[in-house]
Amino acid sequence: MPRTKSKTQPEIYAILKREHEEVSELLHQLKEARGNAAQKLFAEVQLKLVPHSRGEESTVYSRLLHEKSASEKIRVSLEEHRQVDVLLEELADMSPRDEEWSAKVHVLADMVGHHVDEEEGELFPMARAVLSDREAAQIAAEYEQARDEAMQAMTGELEEAEEVEGEEERGAA
Repeated sequence: MPRTKSKTQPEIYAILKREHEEVSELLHQLKEARGNAAQKLFAEVQLKLVPHSRGEESTVYSRLLHEKSASEKIRVSLEEHRQVDVLLEELADMSPRDEEWSAKVHVLADMVGHHVDEEEGELFPMARAVLSDREAAQIAAEYEQARDEAMQAMTGELEEAEEVEGEEERGAA
């Protein structure tokens, strides 16, 4: 009897690939955007990319870190995530009008593109070799939960920051 994939729980690889494509499209748009549109797209990129990374780290990467065949690749991927985080922080402290904004956005897009290519081309095959379908489905569920929790935490922080900003503006008026 052939193996069937669960209709209710997509395989972890399909989820990650779909999200990679979404982030790639947002980064492409961000490279072309200017002014307020760029600022809005950057916020969308952060809200997609950061929870995705945290979810990968806490589920997929943590599971594969101790697999001899994948441990070095996982360490490289974790470092790439850290470097992307630094660049995101730098961009968050800037305005799209800053001279370096466009260059940093291009570097971010290149870094993420390279990371995605390695992940899908090298890490996914390594993971498929060591994870059973059942374990991959379990990791998919855990990933979605971790990603969603990270996204909720980020949106909560953004809402708090907007409230403080609004109070400061009202107090200055």
